[in-house]
Amino acid sequence: PALPGFASAVTKAARLRAEGWPGNRKALISRVWQTISVAHPEWGLSEIEFKSMLAEAHRTGHIVLANADLKDKDNLKDLQSSAVSYKNTVWHLVRVED
Repeated sequence: PALPGFASAVTKAARLRAEGWPGNRKALISRVWQTISVAHPEWGLSEIEFKSMLAEAHRTGHIVLANADLKDKDNLKDLQSSAVSYKNTVWHLVRVED
């Protein structure tokens, strides 16, 4: 998919999966991936390709990714599967603007 359309679909999926309070809502990347893979099978993206496109969408300002503090160990598996590494940063969340 083209990057603007991809970013729009990711934002929509993240809104469905986001947690938090207005102004600080975020969705785990692994949960956004689950939604995107079901909603857009025609894209034929692997999880690795999805995460690469996420990093590019963040780099170009189409979406905002955030890292997670690891205080809450209850979501450790989801956090680990959400990890997107780019240069010296690891992101786990898609930020949702309200």
